[in-house]
Amino acid sequence: MNKPEQLASLQKIYMDKDAFAKEREVIHETWFQETTTDFWRHKRMYETIRPLAEYFRSSEWLTVGDGRYGLDAIRMKKLFQLQSVFPTDIGENMLKISKERGLIETFGVENAEHLSFADSSYDVVFCKEAFHHFPRPYLALYEMLRVSKKAVVMIEPAERLILNGAKSKPYLLSAIQLLFSKLTGRTYRPYLPPVLGLTHAFEEAGNYLYAVSVRELEKLVHGMDLGGFAWKGFNDVYGKGCEFEEAKPGNPLYESIGTAIAALDEQCKNNPQYQQPNMVSVILFKEKPDAALVAQLQQAGFELPVIHKNPYV
Repeated sequence: MNKPEQLASLQKIYMDKDAFAKEREVIHETWFQETTTDFWRHKRMYETIRPLAEYFRSSEWLTVGDGRYGLDAIRMKKLFQLQSVFPTDIGENMLKISKERGLIETFGVENAEHLSFADSSYDVVFCKEAFHHFPRPYLALYEMLRVSKKAVVMIEPAERLILNGAKSKPYLLSAIQLLFSKLTGRTYRPYLPPVLGLTHAFEEAGNYLYAVSVRELEKLVHGMDLGGFAWKGFNDVYGKGCEFEEAKPGNPLYESIGTAIAALDEQCKNNPQYQQPNMVSVILFKEKPDAALVAQLQQAGFELPVIHKNPYV
């Protein structure tokens, strides 16, 4: 077994084991509750792509890395009244339990690096907070692009330096920060989101934690001669125990998380060259999106860089 296969196997074992871990039962049940602070956090993430979801409401959607009982498919279908969402993950147990409970009608067991579907099988492929867990995430992204007909959508932790790069900003600042770290002996941390607090990190399942680079995705769109690219940065804060706390005024944890997010938003607004959002929603279009959708995305805060078509293709 080669290294990528070994890592994929470890991830499958980890997810399937988690489904029946007694000590995890309590927290698993909170995932189905829609009044918690944790649900509120995730709903904020889904809401970032509302214009696209509503535009493709009648299309066929595929979720990848949807191992927590297919909750992405369940929530997206309910939140945006999507007509068809097919959940998949490398682990089977949680999806199987979800089907037995009647929460999903069907599901697929899929390795994101080797999807079994034919080219252009689904209109939209959706991947939320799973890309950064894949052993070879860009191989998985190529697969998601292959099986999608219209677009691939991802919501992921953002790589801070490259978010700046997408706006052609402070590479000089990064060089100064690197020099400062050398002079002071401090760790230089330009890449991973602040919430991780590490330059490099690995998870218990064995995978390396990637963060999405907007600049690299923009380059990929050009390299593959795709139709368009859209991205929107936003902030999120996790508070320990938020899975058990209600999202309502007066709840200390809910209010503290909201205050922390608002503070990050203010920092990003006032000092964009120093502070960037720690999350990002990205859309990779297979074909050029029409003007109506572009307008709706821009109104929702998305940036759509100009895509330069390959003159030799």
